[in-house]
Amino acid sequence: MKYSKIKEFEAVLEGIKVPTNMGMEQQTQLMKPISTIVEDMMPSRLYRFRQCSERNFEAFYKDQIWVSRGSDVNDDYDTCLYYDNKRINEWLKLLHDEEFYLKILNLKSTESIPKLIKNFFSDQEIEKGVKIIQQLSQQDMEKFAFDFKQYIQDNLSKKLEEITALIQQGVKFACFSENISSAMMWGHYAENGTGFALGYDFRNGKLNNCSECHQLGKECFYPMLCHIYPIIYNNKRYDATEYAIYMFQYWLLSDVFCKCGFINNSQWINIVMPCPDNSMLSKIAIHKSSEWKPEKEWRLFCSNKKPNFFHEVHSVVNKNSVAIYLGRKISSINEKILKDIAREKGIECYKMELNKLQVYKLKPVKQKL
Repeated sequence: MKYSKIKEFEAVLEGIKVPTNMGMEQQTQLMKPISTIVEDMMPSRLYRFRQCSERNFEAFYKDQIWVSRGSDVNDDYDTCLYYDNKRINEWLKLLHDEEFYLKILNLKSTESIPKLIKNFFSDQEIEKGVKIIQQLSQQDMEKFAFDFKQYIQDNLSKKLEEITALIQQGVKFACFSENISSAMMWGHYAENGTGFALGYDFRNGKLNNCSECHQLGKECFYPMLCHIYPIIYNNKRYDATEYAIYMFQYWLLSDVFCKCGFINNSQWINIVMPCPDNSMLSKIAIHKSSEWKPEKEWRLFCSNKKPNFFHEVHSVVNKNSVAIYLGRKISSINEKILKDIAREKGIECYKMELNKLQVYKLKPVKQKL
């Protein structure tokens, strides 16, 4: 893929932020420039390298693509949240600003309470809370400010580490390559050339086999649920400081209200404090070190609202392959099994051979089925 195309994609993606409090149609419209440039960049085929195993044979037969967690792939930095400690500390200093606390605590009436908050609490509860705040002295407010800052300092580092772990465990994707002829890819991901690879066509927005997801009751093509992006390679890690601050604020607000007795508060916290960019997890997950650039990787992301989706080690996307490529050193029995499946599916079959030319590229040779 041309470097200029990747830079254009990076600029478009970084320039778009999708807040979670925006409607689905609005989000889809906002994401259109990204969908357009991804479609323009999409190769006619992307390849997924596999080892020969009963599970991978079954997935091929059933047209299944298994997506894995970021914590389970072979790059320690994959989906690992990076944040600038200097900027975090600057943000922390703002929280101790006396004027800030006076504005927060100096409530004269229930009219000062945001409407969204009022929707979740009774008038009596709100009036009671306002009265408590109104009774605070200047000394009380200063003590609150000091204690609150200390509470944040005591928990900040640990919670950011926990948030990083949650992101690595929660982001799920499947990996593909543009290059079927790479001896390196066959060696690393297809068991030293004894495995196989499947070719997929993701053009025209056909990211999966279903037109409607039975789990969600809505189209799978909704860009925040199922989407595919090329990897952006760089020598510097992607700066997600703003997202780290948001995630910490989310935890902080949730923790405070849990201590006040409001346990199931995630739904209204998302309304009161919506995520500023719903696409941030994908942005984090498609930035990798330039060391991995020869892989020419793309990633298919998928999510749904199943209660156990976040905790699943593996989840599945249904998508049919258009061709199979057998490793140069595949065993005869595995070759027969895979050819039989390919014949039943009516898809093309190739076998890799050494190239007679001077370049280090394997050559796919079409097989008769």
